[in-house]
Amino acid sequence: MTSKMIALKILDGIFISATIVLLGIVAGAPADWLLALFAMSMREFQASALFVIFGSLLLIHAIATCDSAP
Repeated sequence: MTSKMIALKILDGIFISATIVLLGIVAGAPADWLLALFAMSMREFQASALFVIFGSLLLIHAIATCDSAP
């Protein structure tokens, strides 16, 4: 397995887990324990979750389109 494939699997895992958590909160899952864990408000948590999702998508795109990585 090449380093490119390992990096893509890790980034895919981050993207999928962050997306599932964010969709669960949007769908109405109780998130009080999660907000208390990170000590932030709902709006701050959603903003940081969107940042993680967008950032991981950009990294996945950059690695997948890179020709120099084996």
